[in-house]
Amino acid sequence: MNDLQERLRQLGVVKGARQLRPAPPVARPTAASPLEALLPGGRIEPHPTGGCFVLDHTYPLGHGHGRAPLAALLDYDPSLAIPFLHSGPLPTSFRDFLFIDTETTGLAGAGTMAFMVGVAFFEGNALIVRQYFLRGPADEPALLGHLSQLAASKQGLISFNGRSFDLPLLDNRYLLTRQPAHLANWLTLPHLDLLHPARRVWRGRLTSCSLGSLEQQLLEVNRTHEDVPGWFIPTLYANYLRGGDAEPIARIFYHNQYDLLSMVTLAVCLLRQITSPQPDDHPLDLCGVGRWQADLGLVETAEQTLRLALRPPATTPATAALADLLKRQGRREEAVPLWETLVAEGDELTAVYHLELAKYYEWHVVDVPRAHAWTSKALAHVQSHAPYQRPLLQEIEHRLGRLARKMGGTSL
Repeated sequence: MNDLQERLRQLGVVKGARQLRPAPPVARPTAASPLEALLPGGRIEPHPTGGCFVLDHTYPLGHGHGRAPLAALLDYDPSLAIPFLHSGPLPTSFRDFLFIDTETTGLAGAGTMAFMVGVAFFEGNALIVRQYFLRGPADEPALLGHLSQLAASKQGLISFNGRSFDLPLLDNRYLLTRQPAHLANWLTLPHLDLLHPARRVWRGRLTSCSLGSLEQQLLEVNRTHEDVPGWFIPTLYANYLRGGDAEPIARIFYHNQYDLLSMVTLAVCLLRQITSPQPDDHPLDLCGVGRWQADLGLVETAEQTLRLALRPPATTPATAALADLLKRQGRREEAVPLWETLVAEGDELTAVYHLELAKYYEWHVVDVPRAHAWTSKALAHVQSHAPYQRPLLQEIEHRLGRLARKMGGTSL
């Protein structure tokens, strides 16, 4: 047996028909099981519905995870830069937030359960990472109950893809386990899903914005051999339920713990990028930040950031974003040379920039012949770049007809 086969055997992966027979049922691990032995400090947390396994790790604020110490997040005011989708009052400190990450029995379906829910929160001079674990399905009501009790003391949530995955899953589990409605009210808290701003800022430069990719390419986080691939986690848990072998489960705790710590570092990097962009930052990052700042209404800051981004390889997207920002402020005269630059460079949006110039000369300079000339160039560009952009082509033809009538003509 080679090393790879031995490692897979230890993880519970088997090959061959003889080894595919169902394993005999094994009782759920008890307080004396290897789970507690492998995870010192773990405890069974009682609850009126039963109990679940809970493990805490305490990290001092000076602990560094990748590029930043944990304490760095507390230097930022979340209300200054984070676009929450909730209308309620925003927390004024990250001490009032709860980081959350789940490990599940699968990726879809009504029967999918969160067998581990990891949370992290600031308390005193430390960050507490708390992980709730199901020794079996019967522990789920206790896990959900403890989770709600903790979340009730918080005013906001932070996740990575939690808005699309973790929270809808938990919401469904509260419903299926008939938890009292008030226990799930925390699911409506202001929620910062780090995946979406990470994509806004870094997708122009990075090939992937998965948490693992961000750790390697941005956060300077290196996981050890204790980690386990996320796709393999449901298999390890299924094997645990069949046989009670807790050794691979310790690796899932490690994986979940690192996910939570990396969220803290990622939040620090995001906030630094949006509040303090530096001239030596990558221009594609600056372009993403500038666009995000503009969407947040931070107009002056967005303009400064986009001007910093006006260098290769971000010259074209930064120029387009800056021109759009100036236009929205009514500063079209300043946007004109930028649109002219974009027209000269030429790309799939060249006709759009032609039309911006046409609108400027028609409505703001009242130079109809010049507006007609720019619109004609837009038509020529669209016609020479198949497939036609039908809505844009119709707009151009309509505009040309109107401009021709203004000039006293009858044709395009």
